[in-house]
This record gives sequence, C-alpha cells and structure tokens, in this order.
Amino acid sequence: MGNKAFNVVTYSGTGSTQSITGVGFQPDLIWIKRRNSTDWHQITDAVRGTNSQLFSNDTSAEDTATDKITAFDSDGFTVSTHTGVNASGGTYVAWCWKAGGTGVSNTNGSITSTVSANADAGFSIGTYSGSGAVATVGHGLSVAPEMLIVK
Repeated sequence: MGNKAFNVVTYSGTGSTQSITGVGFQPDLIWIKRRNSTDWHQITDAVRGTNSQLFSNDTSAEDTATDKITAFDSDGFTVSTHTGVNASGGTYVAWCWKAGGTGVSNTNGSITSTVSANADAGFSIGTYSGSGAVATVGHGLSVAPEMLIVK
C-alpha cells in the first residue's frame, strides 16, 4: 500500500494555524509528536473527530480540545495553535494512516461499534462502549486483525 495508506511528514511549528500538506491522501488517523520537546503524543482520528484526542503516553481518558487538529484535508491536515501540534519553533513528526473516512455503524459483534476501515491496507479505527462482560466487537476488516491498540 506504500504511501496510499500510510505516510510520515515532518513540519515546523509556527504558532499560528497552518495546513500541513504532502501526505498524499486525506488521513483518517494522525499521530503527532513534537520532536524538540517532551510534549505528549497527540492522536486524532476521523471517527472521534478533530476535537478529540488520545494520548499513548498517559493513562488519561480521551481529551477534548479545539486548538489542535482542526481539519482532515485532501493532502494532509490543519493544525491550530496548541504547543503539542504547532508551537512556534517546534519541530514535529506526524504519522498518518488512511482508513475509510468517517465511521459507520458495525454490528458484526455482540457490541455495536463505529468503524472506519481500509480493508485493502488491513487497517481500521473503531469506537465502542464496553459492557464489562466478555464481548466481541466488529472491526470492518475481512480477516482478523494481527494487532489491536485499545485505549
């Protein structure tokens, strides 16, 4: 799949809203890390939307902020002014994945999920609400995933 489903871009922060281009597609999951500081990892996806972030390096729950990723664009994304994604003088890396756009309801499990899937690339993003009991969750792929990241 090469850069049709995954790509990495680096960019310099400006402290002002800016578009990051050169991804080669509209990303559905963006994982940003500031390279010249200890700011947290910022993970944003098309299923949760631009105002919701997850942090791989912390146990905190989903965060809601409007000053990080503001748009998924046709060739990248737009960042606002938060230092975790766009501080003046900051250097950043963004790992970008293409799934299937905004999520759709998936009932292929005992718990209904919302899924954005790219079956050709073997990649999907999903959300669900757990019941506290043993359950299955649909993922939108034609084969069982080899790896899951759950937060």
